[in-house]
Amino acid sequence: MRNIFAIVGKEIRQYFTTPVAYVAFTVFTIISSFFFLRILTFFQRSIMINSQMRPQMLQYMNFTDHVLTPLFYNIAVILIFVIPFITMRLIAEERRTHTFELLMTSPVTPFQIACGKYLASLVVVLSLIGIVLLYPLLVSFYAQVGGVAWGTVLTGLLGLFLVGAAFTALGLFISSLTSSQIVAAVITWCALLLLWVVGWAGSDNAGVTREVLTGMSAIEHIRGFAKGVIDLRDLVYYLSLVGLGLFLTHRSLETQRWR
Repeated sequence: MRNIFAIVGKEIRQYFTTPVAYVAFTVFTIISSFFFLRILTFFQRSIMINSQMRPQMLQYMNFTDHVLTPLFYNIAVILIFVIPFITMRLIAEERRTHTFELLMTSPVTPFQIACGKYLASLVVVLSLIGIVLLYPLLVSFYAQVGGVAWGTVLTGLLGLFLVGAAFTALGLFISSLTSSQIVAAVITWCALLLLWVVGWAGSDNAGVTREVLTGMSAIEHIRGFAKGVIDLRDLVYYLSLVGLGLFLTHRSLETQRWR
């Protein structure tokens, strides 16, 4: 465990002493804030229209269902574009700076390397989730119709964390395959994009094909969490991606260690 924590500390220092984390935070905050304001504006317009034409509908309108739930879904999509920048340097940077050989000959195992780098990147993912938490906090202060259902919010944040954790594990594996950060970022982005658009293909089909393709979509599995529902199938899906990413990373490092 000492070796893992040493790697975690090293990676976190590199994240926050280089522009990578700050650029990711800035881009994530700008885009997520844009979606938050757009959804909030649409919700406010709906309140105005219903207050004049169908006032009885106001009792069914609340910020959690009409603002935060769609926001969580959109933020899951944003992570597709942000996570590659977080994971691209994890191992590819070691290769570029020629410290990979030194790392592989040090008294640490490939498993410890994979876990240490992965846990460090999860700290950055948690920081992103912390930014998302600001939105329901703002809503709780200024809500005039309905309020914030914190149970649903916390479930949605858990779902976003699982999405980020799964994407990060896959990005870590891809970073272990190349010495170019740009290549690692592009391939990771393509892989994560595929896990999103496969759900579109599911919507164009029916029956078993639709269920299979929809079940393969990483973004579709966030819908339950965004609505405050924890489904075992969604948990298994994200944890399986995490396990797969870490296993492949370990095997990749193990193979390269003996070359």
